[in-house]
Amino acid sequence: MEEFRRKFFLFSFLIFIVFIFFLVVYMLIPFWQPITLALISAVVFYPIHRFLKKFLFSDLLASLLTLLLVFAFVIVPLTVAIFVFGQELAKLVENLNDYYRSGKLELLLEDLKAKLELYMYNLKLQYPFLGKVLSIENLKEIGQTLYKNLSGWFTKLPKEAVFWFGNALFGTFIYLLTLFFALYQGKKAVYHLKRVMPLEEKDKEEVLKTLKDAITGVIYGTAGTALVQSLIALALYIYYGLPYPFLWALLTAIFAFIPPFGTGYIWFPVTVYELLLVDKFKGIVGLIVGFLIISSIDNFVRPLVMKEKIELPYAVLFFSVVGGLVTFGFTGLFLGPTIFALFITLVKIYERKFATPKGENGG
Repeated sequence: MEEFRRKFFLFSFLIFIVFIFFLVVYMLIPFWQPITLALISAVVFYPIHRFLKKFLFSDLLASLLTLLLVFAFVIVPLTVAIFVFGQELAKLVENLNDYYRSGKLELLLEDLKAKLELYMYNLKLQYPFLGKVLSIENLKEIGQTLYKNLSGWFTKLPKEAVFWFGNALFGTFIYLLTLFFALYQGKKAVYHLKRVMPLEEKDKEEVLKTLKDAITGVIYGTAGTALVQSLIALALYIYYGLPYPFLWALLTAIFAFIPPFGTGYIWFPVTVYELLLVDKFKGIVGLIVGFLIISSIDNFVRPLVMKEKIELPYAVLFFSVVGGLVTFGFTGLFLGPTIFALFITLVKIYERKFATPKGENGG
C-alpha cells in the first residue's frame, strides 16, 4: 500500500510539473524568438564572458561588460544596417510609384508588345491559349494589380513601421535581458538541466556538446561567412553602380544561408547582367571576385568551420536550413541545423543503448 501511494504521488507530481511547464511555455510563446536568439547568442558569446571573468573576478561584471560589447558591436551596427535598408526600400517603392505614374510602364509594355508580337503570333498558331495569357491587356492588368498592391503597402508603411519599431525595441529589450541572465546564471541552469535529464552522465555530455557545437558551427560557419560575403558583395555592387546596393547586399546575406549556391543566387545573375548589358570589364571583374572570393568563402571556409562543429550530411543540412527558415523565420536558420543535429545524436544514443545487440556493444 505504501509503495502504491509513493508511485501515485510521483505520477501525480510529474503530471503537475508537465502541466505547469506547458503553462510556462504558453506564456513565453509571444517572446520565443528574442529568447531563443538570446540563448543561442549566450553560447556564442560565452567564451568572451569567460575571458573577461578572469580579469574582473565577477560573473556579474563580466556579464554586464559582455552585454555592453554585444550592444556596441552587434545591436548598433545591425540597427544602422536596418535603417539603411529601410531607406533604400522606401526609395525603391517611391521610384516604382513614379515609374507607373509617369507612364513609363505603358511605354515598357508597348515595347514589350512590339518585341513579342511576332513570337506570340507563332505561338497562337500552335497554342491558342498562350495568346490570351500573353496579351497586352493581360500584361497591363498584371502591372496595374502590382501597382495597386505596392501603393497599398506603401500607404500602410508608416503605420506598420511604427508598430514594427515598437516590437523591435521591445524584442531587443527581451533579447538583452535574457542574454544577461543566460550569461550570469548559465552555468547553474546547465547544472540543473543535467541533473534532471534522464540519461547517463556520458550521454548528457554528448547531448550538451552537440547543442553547443551545432549552435557555434552554424553561427561561425554560416552567419560569419554570410556577413563577410555580403560586405564583399556590397563593395562589388557599389563598383557596378547598381541602384540600392545595400538592399542587394542584404539579399545576398539572406541567400548565403541557403545551399547549394548561397550568395551565388544573387551576385551571379547581377554580374551576368552587368557583363552582357552594362559594362563587360566590370562584369569580368565581378565574375573573378565572385568565384574566387565570395563563393570560395562559401564553398571552402564555411564547410571547414562547420565540419569541425557539426556533422550533418549535405542533404540534411539543406533541409534543416530551408525547413527551419520556412517554419520559424530568421531564427530557424540557427534552430533548424541545431534540431537536426540533436535528433541525430539522440538516435545514436538510442542505437547504442537499446538497439545494438549486447555482443556488438561489448556487453
